Amino acid sequence: MVICQTLLGNVKPEIEAVGNNAELAREIGKLPDFELLGISTRRGETCTEQPKFRGVVEKGKDEAIAVVSDKYALTQMKGVFSKVLSRFEQDIEGKIIYYRGYGQMHIFPSGEDVGIAVTNSVDASSAINVYFVRRVKGSGAGANEKTVYLPVKEYKKLHVGEPLNSVGNFGAILADARAAWEAIVERVSKIPLTDKIIAEAKEAVDTKTLVEVVEGFERHRLGKTMWDLLLAVLESAAGSKFKSEIHREKRMRELSCMVLALALKET
Repeated sequence: MVICQTLLGNVKPEIEAVGNNAELAREIGKLPDFELLGISTRRGETCTEQPKFRGVVEKGKDEAIAVVSDKYALTQMKGVFSKVLSRFEQDIEGKIIYYRGYGQMHIFPSGEDVGIAVTNSVDASSAINVYFVRRVKGSGAGANEKTVYLPVKEYKKLHVGEPLNSVGNFGAILADARAAWEAIVERVSKIPLTDKIIAEAKEAVDTKTLVEVVEGFERHRLGKTMWDLLLAVLESAAGSKFKSEIHREKRMRELSCMVLALALKET
């Protein structure tokens, strides 16, 4: 069976913007509003209404980008991100990315490279997820900036209402991120690349290109550590083509978790 919904509108494919507090607030305001529409299923030429489900669409459009229960309480993404942004008292910089009902906001203290990534989607918009992240510039001319994620979610399923209010100033979360990253980088930068680690990394990565990256370290590992391997894997992956920046960040998150999990087994 398929959703019997005529796809009349085109969902805006992607939003990506970088800026400071005020600029991020303006870009949040440009995120689409969403609404719920009734949906039907089709078998052959027969359409049957589905009263227990709703399709989430960008306001004024008809393409369903998520299907939810009829009891689902829709919360606007721009409201979620605006509320998070309002919890910061210090100067920050970051970016907003959006693609088909999925949004992500990166926030860093001005001039720093350690911060947080906040994710939200229209099929779970009563809660947000917060990750500790580190942005790392590419190692050569034209190289890609990459986001390194800690292999755990911090403040996961943080609800928009009272639990979010109880966090107070999100500056405390940024301080937690900074402390966590200092400890992680110190540990991972001291782990040498052994035969065992190289073998496990080659088995864990899932593309021929990334296997070749690991094999390069197998041949030239002297003085190299797990941190070097992690950055090389991420830089290679960041240079690939993705449907959107949301997809790119998801890939960075998956690879960060995989390599850091291997590293942390060794400590």
